[in-house]
Amino acid sequence: MAKVIVADENEGRRSLLANTLERNGFDITRAATLRQAEGTALAIMPEVVLFDGEWKSGDAIDASQRLMSDPEFAFKCRIVILGRNVSQEYLMSAAQSGVSEVIRKPVDMNVLIQQLNKHTRKQFVPPPADVERASAGGGSFDVSMTMGDSSWALPMLKGLVGPEKINTNFIDEILSQMDEEGMEVSTELDSSAMSSMLRMALNKLVEQASADGELNAQIAPGQNQTIGPSSPSQAKRGTSLGGNKLQQMKQGFSSSMEGILEAQAQDLADEVESKMDSILDEEPELVALHDFGTMVPIDPEVLKLTRLTSEVVSDLMWNLGQRGVVSDITLLTQIEDAAQMMADVLDALPPADEEE
Repeated sequence: MAKVIVADENEGRRSLLANTLERNGFDITRAATLRQAEGTALAIMPEVVLFDGEWKSGDAIDASQRLMSDPEFAFKCRIVILGRNVSQEYLMSAAQSGVSEVIRKPVDMNVLIQQLNKHTRKQFVPPPADVERASAGGGSFDVSMTMGDSSWALPMLKGLVGPEKINTNFIDEILSQMDEEGMEVSTELDSSAMSSMLRMALNKLVEQASADGELNAQIAPGQNQTIGPSSPSQAKRGTSLGGNKLQQMKQGFSSSMEGILEAQAQDLADEVESKMDSILDEEPELVALHDFGTMVPIDPEVLKLTRLTSEVVSDLMWNLGQRGVVSDITLLTQIEDAAQMMADVLDALPPADEEE
């Protein structure tokens, strides 16, 4: 049975995720803090450490980097992060810290279980981002080359706009496809002239991009750049090629309705996820189980002694839970439970400045 650590400071979300994974055959260990997750991971060496991406105290990527600095852990274990932040910068940081995968919230449990099975079986899963490592022998792009720098694509484009690629056969094939789509093509230019015109236009764009150091400075960040319609059906029916039809052809380059609907669905899912987090974070109001007649007064010194004792025992449990200190798994589990209980006791006790 594959061992997985579920690390999430939200108790409701942690229990829901852990129970679901247990029903699907995983051996789950729960962790309420990053410190507890790190200590437990180095002690039991699970197949996967499943971190939540958002923490009030600490950072999942920093914790991942500390874990991956241990050679044995890096060899035996993998780290998966569940988070809302899937920006390129975050994915790069995750990959550089040794994180095997970042799964975006809201999480599809079927996808998560499928990916966890791949990780536990040590199957290949693409990393969050392509990063250049010192030990790599080649075969990967430099990060700076794939982000914000389009110069790497110019040689590829130059190889696509030559006469061996754009010729009369290329034009005839496009015209044939448009005819099969039922589109009317009216032009006085023959295939040879059309191929020469298209090749000259594209070469002009490539030369300008080479001189400017960018592919197209007029395109806003995040906007897709295309050279032509993605399919013949996107071209306007019953119009001719050439002439003053450039503006009409640009209409075929707009985002598809499917992409718009997907973006709206993702926004709705993010909103639902944020609402669920606020619900899971809710805590019940404190209710007094005793009235003044049944309450027993406690000496403030006793509270101080209780807090001091709890802190000492909590530190002891933490030290015993370190890797290699205790070899018996059953005893180690009891130590983890005791450490969590002591942490709960410390949270329940009033702060030191209120113990009067």
